[in-house]
Amino acid sequence: MRERNESLDCLKGIAILLVMFGHVQVHNQMTDPYVYDVIKSLQMPLFFLISGYLAGAGEKIQSLERYKKRMGKRAVSYLLPFFSWLVVQHITFVPQALRTVLFQLDYGLWFLMTLFLFTWLAYTAQLIQVKLGKDWTFWPPFLGGFLLVLAAYLAGVTFLSPSLLIIYLPYYTVAYFVGMYPRWIKKIPFTVQRTAAYAGGLIFLGMAAALDLVTVTGIVMLGIQTIASFLGCVALIRLVLDWRDNQIKTRLAALGQYTLEIYVLHYQFAAILNPDRRIYSFWSLQGLLYSMAAFLVMSILTAAGIWLMNHIPILRLLFFGKGQRGRN
Repeated sequence: MRERNESLDCLKGIAILLVMFGHVQVHNQMTDPYVYDVIKSLQMPLFFLISGYLAGAGEKIQSLERYKKRMGKRAVSYLLPFFSWLVVQHITFVPQALRTVLFQLDYGLWFLMTLFLFTWLAYTAQLIQVKLGKDWTFWPPFLGGFLLVLAAYLAGVTFLSPSLLIIYLPYYTVAYFVGMYPRWIKKIPFTVQRTAAYAGGLIFLGMAAALDLVTVTGIVMLGIQTIASFLGCVALIRLVLDWRDNQIKTRLAALGQYTLEIYVLHYQFAAILNPDRRIYSFWSLQGLLYSMAAFLVMSILTAAGIWLMNHIPILRLLFFGKGQRGRN
């Protein structure tokens, strides 16, 4: 996966579909203890694994000027949509909403802010690494940042939600390591990799059926949930890598190129067919039919919104963090 290929974008496409379907369940109050556990365990961990891998495998920061340029670009890509959507969604009480979201990131588009913070940590460690001239010097400042986040959480700090950072930083960190040192993975025989990945996938499904992988009740349960997510994500990654190129994979890869646009827009239409907030049983015929209808309508409205906003440069910049067409 070092080269940009369909498998990488396909994984992003699958991840955003999981996010969309998960929001249909959540916003319509019809989550079940099995399907949603699987979705919750895979969707965002997979995105952070992909992001960490790309950061580890990609071109590294080589100078202070490059550092400033990259961070500026990431601020536009992640922070501008984060705050633009906050203003639009809470137009009548922006100051209060801003105070809330800075201490409770999941009040807004938390993934964008969290990814920005992880990227800032990685780029800062890369800058230190290039100044010191050794690969291993990346890890002390990066892991030191990890420990600072942990210390802030234990101290009761809520600014920028250290609890969220702790949950997702392990995925980003492990994937960064894999991207930075692919030769270590290549030393493991392919048959061992495949067998371990699929065996882990079966264990993950068993854990999803037997345990609550959604509610964090303590450090032990968080550890169990993290292990389950790693097992499930690795199995899914292996499955996509083993999946021969075909039309379905190509279409998922095409979808994967619009993950940011879909992420910031889709959930606003998740319950549009249910204005009365009626509660359905997911596993009933009515619930299943409603879920499919809600997902379809949400997808159509999201696609229409993306098309429209992509044709208005100022909206494309403010709400998707993208400038001219073809440029992030």
